[in-house]
Amino acid sequence: AQRKTENGYETDDVQAALKKLAALEALCEQTQARQTELSARMAELRAKGKEKSVQFRELLAEKLTNGAVLSALSAHGLLD
Repeated sequence: AQRKTENGYETDDVQAALKKLAALEALCEQTQARQTELSARMAELRAKGKEKSVQFRELLAEKLTNGAVLSALSAHGLLD
């Protein structure tokens, strides 16, 4: 179990903590990769003049949401 202390966190189960950390790092990497994919797909749609399409707007919403998540992670020092 993890416990918050005035200096951070303590745990009795280092392996479980490392597993959570690895999952968080994988999530960060996947989100960053998805941002690259979204940018490429949006560029394709822009080239076709489809900036007002539902698909473009859905991709834009996902990109903005991912960007906000990545900004929050970065603000907490969790991104390289």
